[in-house]
Amino acid sequence: MSDKTRIIESISLPNGLQAEFVDFSRRVAGDRWLVGFDVRIPIKVEEKDFLQFDNSSEVMEKFLSSHGDTVFFEIKRERNFIDEKEKDDILEDMLKKVKQHMLEYMGHADFAKGVKREKLKEFEERLHWYPDDN
Repeated sequence: MSDKTRIIESISLPNGLQAEFVDFSRRVAGDRWLVGFDVRIPIKVEEKDFLQFDNSSEVMEKFLSSHGDTVFFEIKRERNFIDEKEKDDILEDMLKKVKQHMLEYMGHADFAKGVKREKLKEFEERLHWYPDDN
């Protein structure tokens, strides 16, 4: 996290995961702002998550050596060229909408399993395309 970001809120989800809301808003010119935030949810991977692959040991070894034992679900929301007088209200509205529409999805019991499956599948596919980069 850079010195221009701040954690707005951390929410414990019903599935045991933690959603962190990080503000990265900044002035872009004069009284104009880029207003934005990330939602980051770290999810630990386990050996059983790699069993979907024929070469599970190799994929697991390469993934753990390059990424560690965590994948991240991330959402980014931003609006640009916002008047300084409106930036706080705009940020609050953006946060409210994400919470209103995404918290139930992110808190679902099968959420972590789906995110891990997708992130690991993307990694495994990259191994085929760029075997020396992983």
